[in-house]
Amino acid sequence: MRKSLLALAFLTLSLALLTLVIPVSAYVPIPPSTPIPIVNEGTINLTNFQGYAFSFINNGQAQPVGYVGITITIPSNLPTYFNIQDGDNNNGYAVWVALSPYSASFNSSQVFVQAGISFIANTSGNYVQLFVVYVNGTKIYQSFLLLTYPFSEFAGTTLNVCLSFSDGQFTAQFYDSNGFSKTVTVTENFVPYSALVIGEDPATPQTTILPNGQVVPLLHYPLPNETFSNIQFNVIGSPATSVEVYTFEYALNTPIPSTIVETSYEEYVYAFEWTYNGNSYSANAYTSSSSAQIFGTIQLSYKETPLFLYEIIKQ
Repeated sequence: MRKSLLALAFLTLSLALLTLVIPVSAYVPIPPSTPIPIVNEGTINLTNFQGYAFSFINNGQAQPVGYVGITITIPSNLPTYFNIQDGDNNNGYAVWVALSPYSASFNSSQVFVQAGISFIANTSGNYVQLFVVYVNGTKIYQSFLLLTYPFSEFAGTTLNVCLSFSDGQFTAQFYDSNGFSKTVTVTENFVPYSALVIGEDPATPQTTILPNGQVVPLLHYPLPNETFSNIQFNVIGSPATSVEVYTFEYALNTPIPSTIVETSYEEYVYAFEWTYNGNSYSANAYTSSSSAQIFGTIQLSYKETPLFLYEIIKQ
């Protein structure tokens, strides 16, 4: 999620894949049959996002998107890293899907309805959160679901996260290999033209001032050096002649403020840097007279430095 996720409390060529990923109540078209090309629309480097936005294009025009879903294997345990005793000892990472009113571009990451899972590790324990949120710009505009569970309830399971759009309503569904199920339906006033699959390092409620005077949020320290591999994904939309993909990658070797330790006279700002950006995907896209879809696998992977003293701010 974007700025306030943890601050709130805290998708083979086989058609069998579609059966696995799409729940009965989601939008299921006639299976597409004609291959269409997948075109790279661009890449942007950000401090907190990695992943992809997908759009269906028909002769140069973006087409509505009706469904996005992922199947992700939950780790059996969460790696943690705490070396600041007085500050924000929270490691966090979120994996989510979203539908946006913009075609695949940076704008897709600015306005969307999202559904996802966040992993939280802190000094009191490890947790999983499920969320459904409408984001507009740099803040959460409306939160529809935020459920927190002990990590042990989902550890090692296979979780499906699906988001569909029909008749002005967005339906988010969560279900796993142990029988868990949760459905939320919300209404927002837009038609989706792109779908996103994203890994995010969420921001904290705190901000700090960079040496250049820019005010930025502190990001939680991520789950250390993590890889989420073989995430199955599926996106379905209106008939198309191609699929456009816009890529989000972490900005490497850029200090990212994460923790502030305060004394009576000074604030010590600690930061980390992304050192490796390992997101990738493998997919195929097809179309028919009734629908188009892209499906395959995504990997979300990264490495980062330990926290280091970034700057000292006089009180």
